[in-house]
Amino acid sequence: MTVGKQNYRKGETVDIVVKGTNLRPVNALGFVLPYNPSDYEFAGVKPLGIGQMENLTNDRLHTNGEKVLYLTFVNIGDKSAIEGNADLFILKLKARLNVKFNLRITDGFLVDKNLSTAWFY
Repeated sequence: MTVGKQNYRKGETVDIVVKGTNLRPVNALGFVLPYNPSDYEFAGVKPLGIGQMENLTNDRLHTNGEKVLYLTFVNIGDKSAIEGNADLFILKLKARLNVKFNLRITDGFLVDKNLSTAWFY
């Protein structure tokens, strides 16, 4: 996960590029990205190298007040898995005020064609 800079002004779009490195046939992937809704507004996801995967991303506000993005991409049916190195997608957030980017991925996973799962972060 990379961003173009560390400091953003109110109203600027934060483009977070999510990259895959040395991927072996991946049929689904996802991760959790908690964020403060006072700092950011979810502005969408731009698919790049995820092949024909369906975007099942969910921006959720939990009853405890925690705001979390569940970024999830899944092949539905028998579609080609992704492999190798690629920019997978760009996550877009809009800064609601001047912020220093410090968001961290949690609970990342990759799933292969045999439904074996590898966890990261």
